[in-house]
Amino acid sequence: MTRPLKTCITFLGAVLPFLLVSYSPVATTAATDNHRTPETWTFVSIPDFLNVDTTYPQPGWEDTLDYVLKAVKAENPDFVLVAGDLVMGRWWTREKIEKYANMYYPDWIKRMNAHGLKYYTAVGDHEMGDNPWPTERAKLVPFFKTAFRKHMKMPLNGPDHMKGTAFYFLHKKTLFVAVDVFEKGKSNQGEIAAQVTGKQLKWFEDTLEAHRSVEHVVVMGHTPILGPVRKRSSSGLMLEKGRKSVFWRSMAARNVDLYLCGEVHAITCTERDGVQQIAHGGLFGYNPKVNYMVVKVSPGKMELELKELDIVCKGSKLWQEGRNRPRKTVLITDEIKKRGYISVGTMTIDKTSGKKTTRDKTGYFDEANNPKK
Repeated sequence: MTRPLKTCITFLGAVLPFLLVSYSPVATTAATDNHRTPETWTFVSIPDFLNVDTTYPQPGWEDTLDYVLKAVKAENPDFVLVAGDLVMGRWWTREKIEKYANMYYPDWIKRMNAHGLKYYTAVGDHEMGDNPWPTERAKLVPFFKTAFRKHMKMPLNGPDHMKGTAFYFLHKKTLFVAVDVFEKGKSNQGEIAAQVTGKQLKWFEDTLEAHRSVEHVVVMGHTPILGPVRKRSSSGLMLEKGRKSVFWRSMAARNVDLYLCGEVHAITCTERDGVQQIAHGGLFGYNPKVNYMVVKVSPGKMELELKELDIVCKGSKLWQEGRNRPRKTVLITDEIKKRGYISVGTMTIDKTSGKKTTRDKTGYFDEANNPKK
C-alpha cells in the first residue's frame, strides 16, 4: 500500500465516527422539533342564530344571513357552537311541533351546510316552545326535545333522560360540554326551571372527571348564570340560584375555562371563580346589532375576540306562529358592508406557565363597564 493511500485511510478512520454522530437521525429530528410551529385551530360561538322560524332561502333575509355566515366561514373554524334558540318555536300543540319541526329545522341545517359549516347546538327556550311554561305548555316539553333530537342529531352520550340535548365531544385536547338547562321543577317560569341538577349534574361532573387530562374545557348552555347582564328583546331568563348554584360551583371546582350562553341578545363578559362567562348573540329581525366570537386555540392558550355588525330591520312583520314576529326585511347597508364586522373585545386565557391566567382584556371583556347590580 502506498504511503498517500495509507494516510487517507487513517484519516477517515479517525473522523468517520464524528461524521456519523453529527448527521444521526436523532440529531436531525431534535433540530426540526425545536423549530416546529405549535398547532393552532379555531372555533366560533354564535348563540341565538336565528331565533326565528325561517325557510331557506328566506326572502328579505338571505343576503344578510349569507354575508354573516361567509364572515364566519372566513374565520376558518373547525366548527361553530350555537348555544340555543335556532327557531322561534312557538308551536304549542303536538301537531304543530311535528309540522313545524319538519319544516324549520331542516332549512336551518341546509343553510349551515350550504356555507360548509359544521355545528354543535344546545337547546334554548325557543326549542322548548319559549318561556314561561304553565302546566299545559310544560307537558309539551318532552315532545319539543324529541323533535330537536330527531333533527339536529347531536351526540347521544348525555344522561339517559337527555340524550341528544345534553352531550359532550372532544376536539384536539379540548373538552366541549353542552348542558340542557330546561329541567322539570317549579319556578317563576312555571313547571320548567332553568337549572342543571340531579342526574344531569352527576353526568356533567363524571364527564369532566373522566377527561381531566384535556388542556381546555368549554361548556355551553342557553341561559346566563352570572348577572346582571345586558339584554335586548329578551325575557332575561337566568339559571336558578346563579353563582350560588351547584352547577356553577361544580364548574369552578373542575377548572372550566369558558361558559358560553345566549338568551339576552347582547354582550356581557364576567369572570368569577376562574370561569369566564360570555353572554352574547344578537337577534335578527329585531335588534340593530348582531355578533359572534372567534376563539383561536393553541397549546396552553385560548385567544378570544368578539366581533359585532350593524344590521337594519325594516318593513312589515314576518309571519310566525304566535304574535312575536320580526321584521320582514333584514339588510346590511353598503356603508356597513365597507366597514364590515368591528372588533369589540379581546382577551387571552394563558396556561403556558402551568397556571391559568387571563390577560389583555379589552372592550366587552373589560368588566369596568359591565352592568351594575
